[in-house]
Amino acid sequence: MVPPPKAVRLDKTTNRLELSWPDGHAKSHAAHLLRCECRCASCVDEVTGVRILDIASVPADIAIVGANLVGNYAIKLVFSDGHDLGLFTWDRLHDLDDPATT
Repeated sequence: MVPPPKAVRLDKTTNRLELSWPDGHAKSHAAHLLRCECRCASCVDEVTGVRILDIASVPADIAIVGANLVGNYAIKLVFSDGHDLGLFTWDRLHDLDDPATT
């Protein structure tokens, strides 16, 4: 289990979620990527694990308009399309690669 980040910042200029990890590692994730990667029950079938969300329907300019910590293990993001059901665990965010930054 990955420990929580030292810092979490929402950069509204670049529309990215920035995370600084205790090991010195830093990551930055685009809002669009995070919305497309949501694994809530309305985005991914709970039984089959197949993505239900049509990624083409996610606006390119989608933004993160809110964020709430969930315990000591995740963050819940609120997107400009009204979607707010997914939890993004620290493990997942630490391991998620953003093609725009690699």
